[in-house]
Amino acid sequence: MNSVGIANTYAATMQAQTSQALQSEMLKIAAQQDAGLVALLQEGAANLQSTQTAPAPGLGTQVDVSA
Repeated sequence: MNSVGIANTYAATMQAQTSQALQSEMLKIAAQQDAGLVALLQEGAANLQSTQTAPAPGLGTQVDVSA
């Protein structure tokens, strides 16, 4: 194998390694974003459930409009 072939093989190998590293990093970022979205949705669902529960006794069940 001549030096040009070795250089081409090395360049292709480095390009493949760089590409794999970038893909791995992009997958990690996407997973973090998905986890953040899931956490946001879970928090929203918890807030929705807490607002849909019955109010504490004496609060918000009747409004006095006789005055």
